[in-house]
Amino acid sequence: MANGRDNLDEQDRRLFTAITSRMSYDSRIFNQRIRKEIDRLRRAGLDEQSIIRVLSQDLESNGRIFGELRNAIKYGIVGGINQAFRRAGKMGQSLRWVAISKNPCDDCISVAGKVDTWEGWEKRGMPGSGWSICKDHCYCQLVPDDMDIDDTILL
Repeated sequence: MANGRDNLDEQDRRLFTAITSRMSYDSRIFNQRIRKEIDRLRRAGLDEQSIIRVLSQDLESNGRIFGELRNAIKYGIVGGINQAFRRAGKMGQSLRWVAISKNPCDDCISVAGKVDTWEGWEKRGMPGSGWSICKDHCYCQLVPDDMDIDDTILL
């Protein structure tokens, strides 16, 4: 069976490397943050059950530690979705920005509905790349221009 890497072009390889490198980095950061929090809670005198309860609350509320992990995972998913659309049709020659959020930031609203190539969006700023006010909390997507979808989707 052929390896999937054989089907990747140079853009695919660059994007795949960037996304996996960031996800690897983010997982190491998460590991450090959770260890630091456990150490802090132990020093404060909490027993194991109390520490589990505090961490569970953080997980359920998307708090400081698990919220950061959620955003890191989201970044990888958004990158994968955008990559799939880049490869759609004529290799994504015409991609439209769709703003997706409960409260889209001014930067994302300003580009919603605009059309550019993959390379153009890389130069201008990709969704979730950190160029916009919402930084890496961005849920926007690049979709093929001919896709029947609103330019702004309010969650």
